[in-house]
Amino acid sequence: MRGFLVVALSLLTTLLKSNVVYSQLDEPDVESTITSTVDENIIVEIEIIVDGDCPNPCPWEFTGLITVPGTSCKNYVQCQNGKPIGELECFGQYIFVEEKGGCGIINDAADYCQPVSCPLPPTIPPTTSPTITAKPVTESPTTYPTPKPPPPTPVLFSFMSLIEAKRDLIEATVLQSVSGPRTAYTLEGLIAALSIATNQFPSDKTFYVGDYNGESTGLEYGIVNFSALLSQAMSEGIRMDSCDEWNIDYVPAADGGEIFPLSNSCGQFKRSYDTEVCLSTEPFECPVDTNMEITAIDINPNPPPGKTGPPPFSCRPHDGISFPGYYNSFKDVIVQEAYSNSLGRTDLEGCCWWKRGALMTGGRCAFGKLNKYVGKEAADSRGVYVYPNIDFCKDPGAICTDIRTHELRWLIAFVDWSRVETYVDSNTGWSYMEELKKFVDNGLVGDGFIDAVSNIVTKKCHNPNLCADTSWGTDPAREYYELKRRNDFRNIIESVFNLPLTPPPTPSPTTLSPTLSPTVYTPPTPRPTRKRKPVVGLSPNSSIKDMSNNTLLFSIITLVTTWYALT
Repeated sequence: MRGFLVVALSLLTTLLKSNVVYSQLDEPDVESTITSTVDENIIVEIEIIVDGDCPNPCPWEFTGLITVPGTSCKNYVQCQNGKPIGELECFGQYIFVEEKGGCGIINDAADYCQPVSCPLPPTIPPTTSPTITAKPVTESPTTYPTPKPPPPTPVLFSFMSLIEAKRDLIEATVLQSVSGPRTAYTLEGLIAALSIATNQFPSDKTFYVGDYNGESTGLEYGIVNFSALLSQAMSEGIRMDSCDEWNIDYVPAADGGEIFPLSNSCGQFKRSYDTEVCLSTEPFECPVDTNMEITAIDINPNPPPGKTGPPPFSCRPHDGISFPGYYNSFKDVIVQEAYSNSLGRTDLEGCCWWKRGALMTGGRCAFGKLNKYVGKEAADSRGVYVYPNIDFCKDPGAICTDIRTHELRWLIAFVDWSRVETYVDSNTGWSYMEELKKFVDNGLVGDGFIDAVSNIVTKKCHNPNLCADTSWGTDPAREYYELKRRNDFRNIIESVFNLPLTPPPTPSPTTLSPTLSPTVYTPPTPRPTRKRKPVVGLSPNSSIKDMSNNTLLFSIITLVTTWYALT
């Protein structure tokens, strides 16, 4: 009997120790858990489902967008004649919505996203043909490779998760026009464009989302960069709730009205969109096509009462005889006679490069870069098949009219923002990226940083008083919108992203006044720890739940031992 009790006591003690060991194993390291989740649950799943089970999600001879089977509508591909030419992924709560032609949010996502089978190639019945002796010819079918987005880095994963978590605040704070909630710019389009800008742009032009340095400041760099872009867009395309630029550069008329040259499509406020070229390091500007004809889809929806306002921008060949003329706001008429804009243009030939998108980006250089980064030129020269069928140099209006316009309106802004991120003044050495990190490191204090960013966006120079190149002219409304950009930026980083607005570190004085009390370092008081009664085998790392289980086991051991002693 005693031998049996000794064995039972030994088994209970072993169980007690094993329970402590398992309680320690149930506390994984946070950082390793995040890495495991990203690498195994996301990346590997995409590779197995897409590459293994369904190498071609496109039905036979299908052209359009379709979800990838087995991805719960998170991934979708662009098909051309039954062949995949591009693949994209929806983040967070977004899934591919076929009716929208992109990512969106559906209330009943589980019901909407039904299982999709991988399409099978059609079965072609055999045909009897005469026997002909000929040399075998092997033809390689023309196919586009399906690009795979690179694995999300930890900082990119955290960045996209934060954007998803803040979606309601972004909707309520950022995506608001002067007349209320916007319709021209959507959060779905923003997130889709952000995914492309971080995954498909050239490696030195991808949108900066922060540094992975193991600290929160690494992510804050990216959040402030993103907030700066949003604050600029709020004073440009979002404010107007328009994809196309409006005709707003006028001269006073003798009758008291305002004269709006229709040749302003060539450039407003002394800008010349058709003559602006890229830097020699990126000579990607679009060629001028004098035969191109495009008409904008947007105009100012709020002209003066009883007036129609200037017509939408357009471009067309010039026959040497007729002229577009001007719009007279007093008479509310268009007068077709030679009338020049601020740089002397009287025709519309080759003037198809007016501003478009969230940042109102214009000029041949910007559209050429978009084409080189993700358009037809990217497919032909770089093997990047995001928009392989859109030549933005032949149709810059596709930004506002294509089926994927809601992401293109943001994407042209990300292309323009690469100009901001790579900005370094040759005279002073002022660098955007360096100043961005200084601004974050010093506690996000002051308006000098965002004022410089506003100047780079609108005037191509961080300080027009010091920079040599100030050729982008002056918009008389810029002074007002500079203040608005400043306030919007502060509102975004405070109200939307809740970034810590701590004052910059105060340097220690070299001498101290005798009346000052000496600075004495007081170590922090450690948190009191609860004293525990010594328990055999109980680990100090065990949780409260573990302690309860171990206490029960110890009580059983005590009862068994007492009973053994009494018998």
